Amino acid sequence: MATRSRGRPAQSAVSDDELLEAVLQSFGENGYDGASVREIARRLEVSHNLIPQRFGAKEKLWYAAVDHGYGRLIHDLRREAETLGSDEVLILRGLISSFIRINAQYPSLLQIINQEASQPGPRLDYLFATYIKPIRDFGDAWLSRLADEGRIKPVSVTLMYFLMTHGAGGIFALPALTKRLGKSDKKTSKLSLEEQAENVVSLFFDGLLPR
Repeated sequence: MATRSRGRPAQSAVSDDELLEAVLQSFGENGYDGASVREIARRLEVSHNLIPQRFGAKEKLWYAAVDHGYGRLIHDLRREAETLGSDEVLILRGLISSFIRINAQYPSLLQIINQEASQPGPRLDYLFATYIKPIRDFGDAWLSRLADEGRIKPVSVTLMYFLMTHGAGGIFALPALTKRLGKSDKKTSKLSLEEQAENVVSLFFDGLLPR
């Protein structure tokens, strides 16, 4: 009877979440064209047939991984929102800080957006219609209401989006560049994710508050 090699996990022992997390990281690091199902299988020490058996071809795998990543992000943000009280300005500030920190922990989504947003295509269409536009529309309504009430300065939601994702998020989504830029910045490199997120929020969110 064939036996499984020592140290290699049983195929059934690898959960869908583990598979999709490895897939998400691979697409984030290597891009759609550069990601390989065989490389992902080697990373998880499973048969390369296991991944397509569960999720289908590479195209379907990309969509499943993106849904997994955004599902976790939305779940974590909703959970943290419940701890932020009832003041909408403080909730907004806390969610921006949480968004930056969560993406710092799991930068694959920002890396994928950076890759897919460079040119039009069906994968960008999906990201925009399913996740980016609903988040943008929600943020636009929130920011507009708070500005109308005089609680924050008027601000473009598009600018806020890019500051949060490609500005603050770039530190974590572009590790090779961040490493080079940060070689002489020993003080910043020692900060925790929470401290870095708070520094970013202090730099651009507090500037929204009326004097």
